[in-house]
Amino acid sequence: MIVMEFKDKLRKFFEIPKTTEDGFKYYIVPDENNRDEIKIVGFSHKFTATSIPSHIENIPVGIISALQSVPLKGEIYIPDTVHTIEDLGLSITKGITKIVVPSSLKLIGMGAFEFNEALEEIIFNDTDETECGLSLSNAESALNGCTKLKRVQLPDMIAIPMGFLSDCESLESIHIPETVLSIDDCAFSYCENLKEIDFPEFLEEIGELAFLECKSLESVQLPENVNFIGKSAFAGCENLREIRIPSGMKRICANAFANCPKLVRPVIPEGCSVDPKAFDN
Repeated sequence: MIVMEFKDKLRKFFEIPKTTEDGFKYYIVPDENNRDEIKIVGFSHKFTATSIPSHIENIPVGIISALQSVPLKGEIYIPDTVHTIEDLGLSITKGITKIVVPSSLKLIGMGAFEFNEALEEIIFNDTDETECGLSLSNAESALNGCTKLKRVQLPDMIAIPMGFLSDCESLESIHIPETVLSIDDCAFSYCENLKEIDFPEFLEEIGELAFLECKSLESVQLPENVNFIGKSAFAGCENLREIRIPSGMKRICANAFANCPKLVRPVIPEGCSVDPKAFDN
């Protein structure tokens, strides 16, 4: 693996990528079984593409990297040959309205789809992190700043990564898969129109700033297994009126519900540690 990474770095310095007829820049690289695959590494803006190719030179496209600002439009179906979308792999576009992610995908990098300003819907097709298929461990801020995003079909996953759907200001509702055990820091921060959250039964932890300034939230019903609410998790939810604290709650951190002026202080179960500033206004 180290040798392959070193060769990849050398390639970036010394090898000029090829370009397809419709503008995709690429290298031919070895996959984990030492078979050829295509790594897309950019796009020439002299061309106009309508879709991401599944094969180039009759070799499957396995990796998408550095397709920032690619002039694709409308609905984009990522080919089922693709197993990796690297950091910022398909980000900062202006015309993509829908992305369908195939079950072949195994790794999503940081900011992979962020700042796609026209994106309204993303679907993860039968992808599953719980069976060691899809890895989201590096998928921080994957959909950050997709301000028109309204519909999200999440994969089965263990945790919602840090900043995964932050600043998605058009998102009004979200179903969190039943496999999720934790919602990480800033996961839904600044989703100012988020009104409905369908929490999974076995959720245990809500991280810092997870729902910061979700100003349209009015009611939150936490499932029984939640035992930890991090710093400023629901801070600035100015229309939040009620929250149900489950009986197994162990800790509510500082400013968890700060600046929630309409919130009626909930019943705190016996044995729960509550920071003195948890409900500061």
